[in-house]
Amino acid sequence: MNKRKRIAAFLTFVMVLLMLAACSQNNGSGPAKNSGSPNVKGTNSESASEPVTVNLFAGTSSFNGNLDSNWFTEYAEKNFNMNINWITVPNTDVATKQPLLLASGDYPSVFWAGSFSNEDLLKYGQQGVFVPLNDLLKAHAPNVWNAIENTPALKQGIIAPDGNIYGLPFYNYCLHCYYSSKLWVYKPFLEKFNLSMPTTTDEFEHMLEVFKENGILPLTGSTDGWNSDPTTFLMNAFAYNDGGSFLRVTDGKVELSAIQDEWKQGLEYMNGLYSKGLISSAAFTQTNDVLSKQAINHEVGVVPWGCMNCVVGADHMSDIVNWETVPPLKGPNGVSYAAFSGNGVSGAVFAITNKAAEDEKIAVMKMLDYIWTTEGTTITDYGPEGEYWTKAKDGEKGLTGNPALFDINFQPPTPFTWGWNQLGPIYQSEEWRNSIVAKPPFSADGSGSEALLQYYTEKDYKGKQPKEVVPASIWIDPKDSQSYSLLKTNINNYVKQWTAEFIVGNKSISKDWKSYVDGVKKLGLDQYLSITQKAMVKPFDTSGFQRDETVIQNLESLK
Repeated sequence: MNKRKRIAAFLTFVMVLLMLAACSQNNGSGPAKNSGSPNVKGTNSESASEPVTVNLFAGTSSFNGNLDSNWFTEYAEKNFNMNINWITVPNTDVATKQPLLLASGDYPSVFWAGSFSNEDLLKYGQQGVFVPLNDLLKAHAPNVWNAIENTPALKQGIIAPDGNIYGLPFYNYCLHCYYSSKLWVYKPFLEKFNLSMPTTTDEFEHMLEVFKENGILPLTGSTDGWNSDPTTFLMNAFAYNDGGSFLRVTDGKVELSAIQDEWKQGLEYMNGLYSKGLISSAAFTQTNDVLSKQAINHEVGVVPWGCMNCVVGADHMSDIVNWETVPPLKGPNGVSYAAFSGNGVSGAVFAITNKAAEDEKIAVMKMLDYIWTTEGTTITDYGPEGEYWTKAKDGEKGLTGNPALFDINFQPPTPFTWGWNQLGPIYQSEEWRNSIVAKPPFSADGSGSEALLQYYTEKDYKGKQPKEVVPASIWIDPKDSQSYSLLKTNINNYVKQWTAEFIVGNKSISKDWKSYVDGVKKLGLDQYLSITQKAMVKPFDTSGFQRDETVIQNLESLK
């Protein structure tokens, strides 16, 4: 930076400080999290020193565009007296580039948007490559430290067995994401054929039969959608299926759901639906674009997907109010679960290496401290107020009925040049999420899609998960990580393959079930469960996720 630019940057920064001072005088005792600009007290800017060069590695996509000219990059540089040197690779290359960089010894000082498993964090932490963050966070990023201490999903997920924090995740509290194994039914069909919303597996089968009799494709799915496989939802009427690891916790003990007798009953039910033509044969082979067309053209009665607005797309948003979620069905034995993925965080996107100078570490921590506030999160994601977000108006409510803070446009363009939208260790907290203005969920134009997802999740799914589940974050000893990963991959792939074969009838449930179970065991099931049990320490307690009638009533009242 030449002398003229340094003077200009300094004058700009002085103006920012004066603005901050004015804001703080008008803010009384308001908490830092509601401040519109970062609290830069204690940064290198106080002494008008040269900006600190911060080297940030990031895996990016076309959405991120050129980070050097991104508005928030310039904002961070000005407000935290730093020069950001971006080292970017396509995010599809991160998995191969990271280990090569770390093995070469020529790695960056800060991984901002990388991808590290818990095993990676332990390995590089024990080698001294990754710097423990505990003391840095306490000293220079109290907002981050307090978030970790007060968010069970974070605290259980990111503290290694040795007590150190070696990395930070991208944290996104998203209630409707945690219950993304949903089924959506086209309501006009229910009304046309005088059908009630099904509550049991028998009632659900009857509804599908009526659809088929009237020339409607009853139920389908796709191979590349967000929980667009209907089997996860349907299995939860028989045995708990998390849709990923197929694990469950019974009296504190980890078990594989996929070899239990209840799982076999669920397969028999789904095979029955398939053999009657009630589950489309294309459900396990077709892609999203086909499924979307079927939903948009109202050719299908029931579709699985995490969000219905994702299925119909921006051009058909007005149609989402015609689709309603099917609550978890009750099976013949009274089982009725909702698949749950709010069981914490695992791994990290952010780590500081032993290449980082002390002033670089401190500068990054101070930036993080601002980013991990409600308004800091908004500005980091979406840029300056007035572009893709505005402050809420007096009287506007958030998703849970609380006073709203922000009105956000969730459809930014590509490339997005204003903010780092979800790039790196962003903290989209429960408070932040619930402070977004809730638009009427049943708006005719579909503008209330976020509130609609919140409404159906709260009404139909929240609280129907098991009391305890396997946490997302378990810490495998690095010496066991390779063998454990292989065990997990082989067992999960085997279960997925045989589940599909049983449903479509390529394998006989009555004749081949024992061979299937024996096959799972031969893949090292006992060892896999033993390692998981030991690494789990304790199950994830889901008691904090219970249905709230007040939230439901508030969303229903929005007009």
